[in-house]
Amino acid sequence: MTFVLLLLVCLLAFANGANDNCKGVATLVGFGAARPRQALIWAAVTTACGAVISYWISGALVDKFSRALFDAGLVLDNAFFVAVLFGALGWVLLATRFGFPVSTTHSITGALLGAGLVAFSSQGIRWSLLVEKFAKPLALSPVVSLGIVFLLAWPIAGLVRRTSGRCVCVVPPQPAPLAAAPGAPRLSVIQPAAPTLVAGTDSACAAQLATPVVTASSAVNAVHWLSSGMVGFARGWNDAPKIAALGTVAATAVASEHGRPLAFSLVTVAMAVGGLVAGASVLETLARKLTPLPLVESMTASAVTSTLVSLASWNGLPVSTTHVSTGAIIGAGLKNDARAVRWGKVGEIVLSWIITLPVSALLASGAKLLLGLL
Repeated sequence: MTFVLLLLVCLLAFANGANDNCKGVATLVGFGAARPRQALIWAAVTTACGAVISYWISGALVDKFSRALFDAGLVLDNAFFVAVLFGALGWVLLATRFGFPVSTTHSITGALLGAGLVAFSSQGIRWSLLVEKFAKPLALSPVVSLGIVFLLAWPIAGLVRRTSGRCVCVVPPQPAPLAAAPGAPRLSVIQPAAPTLVAGTDSACAAQLATPVVTASSAVNAVHWLSSGMVGFARGWNDAPKIAALGTVAATAVASEHGRPLAFSLVTVAMAVGGLVAGASVLETLARKLTPLPLVESMTASAVTSTLVSLASWNGLPVSTTHVSTGAIIGAGLKNDARAVRWGKVGEIVLSWIITLPVSALLASGAKLLLGLL
């Protein structure tokens, strides 16, 4: 049972990477700043970095997804966590297969409830904690991200417009005439002088044969890539502890003194590989099937998503990067052109969110019943 549990942890982390790694880089692909393969590699690297960092700063999340949802004194054995992993994994794999960006956080929460109801009945579950620390962050996060992106995109668009076409350039020394005797030909040489750093417009720099150091477009593009990478980092930080928590008991049985680092290592590698191998389907949905994403809107969506998920991770709140990023993308689309938002696809995604918890709970409860009969 120990090795089955560890295998399921790796499979869930793989499925999580396949479904979630692309959430930050979808705006890069949607705008055309990156090809899908480039975006998935960037997502895998940044997600792995966030997962590694989470080992040291994720105690609250590990506790919430290991036993905080249940009354003290209840025994959570390997069979219980196998049932939980089966329920969460089954739904995430199915959703990934059809390109639906569902929440692994939501899936694990539903699976914990389903297995807990079978194992301990409703009296063993801390319902007030479920509502306050799980349900509220999951429900409010997409609405908050949508509203913030919609409001922030307007002033950011104005700032980008004002700086458009401007640059900081290096102007080379100009030739100067060399003094010569009367009647002798005049020669031009470059006086020994340092190049000049100037700020101006692209056309002015070109007229002076200047070499651009930073242009407005390159700066915005760099910010876009950085903010997308920060989404991956924040996602790894927020999601890795949730999955590792389910496998810590088994990992400790295998390596008593190094159980926690073993669990985190397995989850980190599996999340990165999952996104690289099987992340294209959900990436296509978020990048191309929800709404057109101009530069300002896509950059704002990435920046808001990374900020909200990082704040939640720091405070130990189990938000869903899926919900936050999808809400941010829809908010960006509303600012750009509400008529261009593909509301049918949005409805499908919201429906998949609604059924995530009950489906995961049913799968986990069924698995727990079967394991109890063995």
